[in-house]
Order: sequence, then C-alpha cells, then structure tokens
Amino acid sequence: MVGEFNSGFTSCWRISVDKGNRHDMTQSSMPLSAADLNRRYRQLFETAQDGILLLNAWTSQIEDVNPFMVDLLGYTREEFLGKRVWEVGVFENTELGKEAFVDLQKKGHIRYDNLPLKTKDGQQISVEFACFLSNYDGVAVIQCTIRNITAQDLAEKALRITARALKVISDTTTVLINTPDELDLLNSICRVIVETGGYRMAWVGYADASGGSRVQPMAHYGYEEGYLKVAEVTWGYTEKGLGPTGNAIRSGELQFVEDIANDPSMIPWRVEALTRGYHSAIALPLRHASGLLGCVTVYGSSIETWPVEERALLQELADDLAYGIVTLRTLATYRKNEAALRNSLEQSIQAIASMIDLRGTHVGGHQRRVASLCREIAGQLGLTEDRIHGLHLAATFHDVGKIRIPSELFSKPRGLTSKEFSLIQEHSSFGFEMVKDIEYPWPIAQIILQHHERVNGTGYPQGLKGNQMLLESKILAVADVVEAMSSHSTYRPALGVKAALGEIVAQRGILFDGPVVDACVKLFQDKGYKLPE
Repeated sequence: MVGEFNSGFTSCWRISVDKGNRHDMTQSSMPLSAADLNRRYRQLFETAQDGILLLNAWTSQIEDVNPFMVDLLGYTREEFLGKRVWEVGVFENTELGKEAFVDLQKKGHIRYDNLPLKTKDGQQISVEFACFLSNYDGVAVIQCTIRNITAQDLAEKALRITARALKVISDTTTVLINTPDELDLLNSICRVIVETGGYRMAWVGYADASGGSRVQPMAHYGYEEGYLKVAEVTWGYTEKGLGPTGNAIRSGELQFVEDIANDPSMIPWRVEALTRGYHSAIALPLRHASGLLGCVTVYGSSIETWPVEERALLQELADDLAYGIVTLRTLATYRKNEAALRNSLEQSIQAIASMIDLRGTHVGGHQRRVASLCREIAGQLGLTEDRIHGLHLAATFHDVGKIRIPSELFSKPRGLTSKEFSLIQEHSSFGFEMVKDIEYPWPIAQIILQHHERVNGTGYPQGLKGNQMLLESKILAVADVVEAMSSHSTYRPALGVKAALGEIVAQRGILFDGPVVDACVKLFQDKGYKLPE
C-alpha cells in the first residue's frame, strides 16, 4: 500500500550490466568500477531526452527528477522533491491520483499512452506516461517516464482532420462531375459536407447583386430547423452582416468561429445557433474570376480550432464549387476543370505523404522516391500514361496505414519482436481501409493493399501469388525494397543501390516479378537512373 516512508534512494543506481550485450567503446578490456557505473548511469539520467521521476515505492514520494522533466513541466526540482506525484500541480486532477499508484503496487506498472497535462505556465501538452516498480539491491523503487508527444499528437489530429476534408473533396469531386443542374449541385454539396465530413449543418447562400445586401439561401443540409429563415444574414455593414458569412462575402477571405458561445461576431444568432447544436462555424467564400458568387457556411457540433490544413482544404472545396457553378451557368464542359480538381486532390495527398514519412523508419522522402522509381519502371514496361499516373499516386502514399501503428515501433534501434513486426505488417491493410471508399479512376486501394505481397505467395496480408497480384503492385514491391535498402533508416545505415539490386536479382522469379526486376536493373545499370534526393 502507499503508506509510510520506508526507503532510501541511493542504492537504486547500483544496476547490473549485461556484459554480453554491452559494447565497450574504450580500448581497455577492464570492467568498469561500481563508481564509474554509477557516474555513467547518473549522466544518462541527467541527459535523457525523456522526463524521469524516481519515487520511493512505499510512500510514492518523489526522490529524484531529471532536468528534462523540470524543463518540460516548468516546475523546479525543489517543487518535485518530497511530494507524491498527485500532489504536484501539473498532475492534480488527472488520472495519476493515489488510486493509480495503489494499482501500481498490485500490477507492477501503469501506462497512459496519451495523457493531457497543463504545464506550470498554462501550456497544454500531451504525453506518454509510464511507471514501473523495480527492486534494486533490495530497495523497491518506482521509475516514471514522460515522453512529450504533443507535436506527434497534433500532427496525427491534423492528419485525421485532413483525411476527413480530403474525403469530402473526393466525394464533392464526384458530385461536381456528375450533377448537371445547379440547384441539385448545391444541395448535393451540402449533403456531402454534412454526411461525409460529420458537420452539423451546411448551407450555400448567394450574394444579392441587384443593389441589396441580402444573402439568399439556395441550399442546405443537416440540422437546420428553420435557422436560415430567422437568421436573415446579409453581407452589408449591418448588425447581421458582420458575422462570418457576411464578412467572407465582403472580404473574399475565409472566416471562422471557434466557439459560438463566446465569439462576439455571433451575438445576433447565438441563441438560435446554440439551440440547434451549432458550436463553431466556418464561412468559405465562393470566389471566381467573374466575381464573388456567395458563400458556403458550415457549422460544427463542437468547439473547433479549424486547423490550417482543414481550412485550406475546405476553401479548396468552395473554390471548386464556384468553378462548377460558373461552368454550369456558361454551359461549358466540366471536363476542362477535371484535371485541375484531380491535381488539387493529389497535391493534398502529397502533403499527407510528407507527414507519414515522418513516422516511418526511413529518412524523409521515402514514398516520394519510391513513386519516382515506380514511374520509371512502369515506363520501361510500356504501361500507358494513365496507368503510370495511377501507380505514381498510389506509391506516393503507399505507407499511409503507418499512421495507425504506434510511432515508437519505428524508432527502435534494435530488432522488433515477432508481435511488434506483425503489428507493423498490418500497415498495408490499414492503408487499404483508409482509402478504399475514396473513388479513384485507378485501383489505388488494391495497389496499397498488395505492395508487400510476393510472387511466390510468401508475402502479406493475403499471400497472393503471381497473376493474382496487380502489375502495379509488383512494380511497387520492387521499388519499395530498392529504395528502402538504398536509404538510411533508424535501425541500420544505407546498404546502397548495388546491394539493393543484388537482392532483387537474387529473388527474381521467387519474391519479385522477373520482368519488373529486369526493367529496374536496366534503369540503374544501362540508363544511369539515380534515386531522387
């Protein structure tokens, strides 16, 4: 039980060293003395880039804290020492109460993968927090470690939000291509925004161009319940023209409200909005070279920070809609704009691919280099430009499923356990699940799913053989291996192109498709191809 103080701390640094696994970097073969070992491990403690607390196992009082923890949380060393964890301000009112440490005494460990904390200066951070109970020379000690995952947490949240907005863009692209009537188009766009994006309500209003300043509601979808009738939004300099919709139409710039309950610009509509469950809003001007047409206004059911990525993609949606409206009005074919819409979608994928690379085991740009090599191999094999383009797109984010794999598995300098490796192998299936519902002209999801299959059936996740695999997947499999072996990773230095080509040649017709291997080798050896930087 967490009870009386019953331990000193000094002995916890007397840690035995597994000499069979220790790499002695000195020229001397003499074992280190106990004093040297203590100094070495003390230095590791002081310089660790994770926060560390050392506690008395019986009282849970903090007996030591490293500098990283002090810097991260903003408390002085003296403010930690002698206190129990739950008595330090940053941990008050969190899951790290007395009960957690009673549980620790029973289980021997506790862990929180994403624990929100507020530092002494009020900064909100996310951390991984783990404690384990150890016994050093008969002295029971609790070691708690904190890893700051705020940047990773924000990046993953931004990626999820971006993926949501990207799916909205994909679905609205289909609507834009297949809807010939303007009013049907507006209603369908609002429906997609709400159903695919998960927002509370969306509406499209046109700016009155006849000399008035009224915003005419043209279409809406979601929980509206008479809101637009009572809202009477304008885009003039009136009380009801100074909200997000009116400001967006006047300025031609995106406007957003994070918290309707506390934003003064929403005073004229606050009661009606909150009654209907609107807690945030974003207004997207319908901009076109011919002038401002109106605005798409979207309401969220929760307080939203509207990250930059989401704002940019939603504005891209509005810009695409404006083009669609003008195209319908002028009876021009929408096909002229299809390439621009597809390019916008693919640029968004490129941005996501860059974020995914940061979580992988390879240096940044892995997916970009694989995509480049895929394009060249496919050209050697005589694929049509359209198929090459689809393969290039799939290769650009073939590792998207890694976003669902714990990031610490990608940064381990040692080999993985079989369980850890099995989890990493799930990334191709995770990637398939993430993109399978996005409509592309190419089998993007299947290419991603199959890129770790092997022609002899020993790959994963389906164990496909030979002609069961898409040719694009066979090309991606070879390019992925060549780039991975040629580049530096977190667990080994680069092996080089020569070793990579030797590997695929050795496995020609066994793991890798013969003609694909031949085309890849020819690129490097006969045509002087080099992987991009």
